Amino acid sequence: MRISALVVASFAALAAINCGSIEPSPTAPTTVSPGDVPSRSNNGGTPAPAPRPTPTPTPPSSGSGAGAVQVTVSPNPVPFSGQPITDIATCATRPNTWFYDQILKETGGVAVTVTRRVDTFDGAAGTATNPNLRIGANGSTTIRTRWCSVSAAAHTAQSSFSGTDANGKTWSVTGPLVRLNAK
Repeated sequence: MRISALVVASFAALAAINCGSIEPSPTAPTTVSPGDVPSRSNNGGTPAPAPRPTPTPTPPSSGSGAGAVQVTVSPNPVPFSGQPITDIATCATRPNTWFYDQILKETGGVAVTVTRRVDTFDGAAGTATNPNLRIGANGSTTIRTRWCSVSAAAHTAQSSFSGTDANGKTWSVTGPLVRLNAK
């Protein structure tokens, strides 16, 4: 079966959430004077030694790591929609549609910019685009993704993303294979 036209409109609804800076841990150990340590007694009647404070991991210093992106899809599998996509001429006459969200989360602790996106439909790669999306360190962005087709059969879709982080390092990630359910 040949799909004569296929259109992806992925930036119809775009929401970005950026996390703030990393603050020192509020649970970091504090200095305790010897007189402030409560004594515990064991069975021998002598005070037990005070527990050692648990060390708190040092938060990563800004710019020390590399940006990394994780992609999740919701829902997956994607139910057939049939809701018309009227704002794109080639989809206006195609009644077979699917809608889902791709959530891009920065996981390396360094802000990233997404400069390349390539979508595939049933294994065929489309044209690369430059979404020019910035995701803050530990932040996330949700991309509303829409597909239309001449065929109501089940399909698969997948997106690959790449770019640079705030330190100039390159990264790339391929999202999960998305199953588009048949009508």
